[in-house]
Amino acid sequence: MGKIARLSKESNLELKSEMVELALLDGIKKGIGKIFDDIDRSKGILNGAGNQVESIAKNVILKVDGAMESVDKAEDMAKELGVDLPKIKELKNSLASAEKAGKELVKKAKAVQ
Repeated sequence: MGKIARLSKESNLELKSEMVELALLDGIKKGIGKIFDDIDRSKGILNGAGNQVESIAKNVILKVDGAMESVDKAEDMAKELGVDLPKIKELKNSLASAEKAGKELVKKAKAVQ
């Protein structure tokens, strides 16, 4: 009878040990699931941000185009009047820089979507 009691105690210990291991593994598995949930949520946020950046950058490019048309008209008017406007070149350079930055933002935004 002593052997049976000992075997019974050993079996209980083994079962309890296995239950602890299974509980531990289940906890780790749930933690890994939460990690992947965070990754998916981050991807969604990044994709949404990419969409917003692309939209804003495209709007910047449209504004640059409109401003460049205005600068060109001012330049033509100044030439007709025989007036030299040195600021025109500065404005064109600024607009070119803005357009370049807008195009770069569009590329970067598309890369994260």
